Amino acid sequence: MQVILSHDVDHMTVWEHWKDPILPKYYVRNSLELSMGLITWKEYGLRWADLWRNQWQRIEEVMVFHEKLGIRSCFFFGMANGKGLSYPLHHGEQWIPKVLTRGFEAGVHGIAFNDEAAMRQEHADFQRISGRSDFGIRMHYLRQDAHTFERMERIGYRFDATAQGMVPPHRIGRMWEFPLQEMDGWAMDGSKRYQSRDLKEAVSHTLAKLDEAERAGLPYFNLLFHDRYYTPAFATWMAWYETLVRELKQRGHGFITHAEAMAQLERTA
Repeated sequence: MQVILSHDVDHMTVWEHWKDPILPKYYVRNSLELSMGLITWKEYGLRWADLWRNQWQRIEEVMVFHEKLGIRSCFFFGMANGKGLSYPLHHGEQWIPKVLTRGFEAGVHGIAFNDEAAMRQEHADFQRISGRSDFGIRMHYLRQDAHTFERMERIGYRFDATAQGMVPPHRIGRMWEFPLQEMDGWAMDGSKRYQSRDLKEAVSHTLAKLDEAERAGLPYFNLLFHDRYYTPAFATWMAWYETLVRELKQRGHGFITHAEAMAQLERTA
């Protein structure tokens, strides 16, 4: 079984959130995690220091980590604002060409899921920025309704990674659907709204999901890590990701992009 790694770029700066409730909720959560002994004073201090650094993305750091291991992954960028995704389009215009030039994949982190006109605008903006037409999408917060996927296919997305579950990739019209099997928040938070597992427990949770996927005969394991957490300010999250990637590599699992996976699937279709 091969592994597809991806990253939802939900934030770029701290102060892009000055008008929404993200910041107060974030610092209340930090204080709760500190009081419960779930994070260290160092992590707590580094999270406050982000206010002055004004950086909440770690795209470069994630790419460097992957390049050292010879791995490529996919970054999904927001083209519109909504539900806590607040950065302006010019951040995507800055980063998408950099990601593509380095050999990584890039796609849309969708906001509109039930408004086809707004969905088409997101697709058009990404196509203009990337200069490509063979890209995919994952919806922010995995939002969807009964017609979201058919709209995506009609608009022209090459693939989607919004669905969830131990289900193999499958076609929706001309579009490939790559269901998501695991993400950082599911491993680290569980059913809570704050970090509730330590490193060992979180890694065990994900490896159990991997074993379940292998028993189900899935050809690919779709793993989401939000780039924001690749920092010592989220030491356990960062360690979870590094530990998993190295463990998967040691176990002999290959790493593959969506484009490579689609090529494989279409050769055997």
